[in-house]
Amino acid sequence: MELPSVRQALRLFGRAAILRCPNCGGGPVLKHWLKLRVRCGNCGLRLERGEHDYFVGSLMLNYVITGTLVLVTMAVLLVTMWPEVPWGLFQYAGPAAMLVLPFVFFPFTKLIWLAFDLMLRPMNEEELEWHRTADSEWSTERTAS
Repeated sequence: MELPSVRQALRLFGRAAILRCPNCGGGPVLKHWLKLRVRCGNCGLRLERGEHDYFVGSLMLNYVITGTLVLVTMAVLLVTMWPEVPWGLFQYAGPAAMLVLPFVFFPFTKLIWLAFDLMLRPMNEEELEWHRTADSEWSTERTAS
């Protein structure tokens, strides 16, 4: 397995960061803020790569980014405002941020996770054609006989 160059990886993550398809840079990829389309509107790539549990990686990434951002913000506030620390701000704003930020980061973490996956498992033409033509959303769905 050959890893992509730094330039290719930055291209994948840059496309995801601006809410475009990491594979082609096109779109549309969002139905609305909390729902991605099944396929990229441009290249046809399934945004969940056709796997039932694909969301788990992006969910973990969302929690890590949210938790890190809240903890770093709280640490910076604690250090810069010592000894006049606004404990009420920590008490109310911290939990509120932990509830709101996952929704704010949701589409970004979904597409960043897809970019990471494409970096480690690059798309080939055969797989992309399967993404474009398969009727079912998930590869593990079985058709009734």
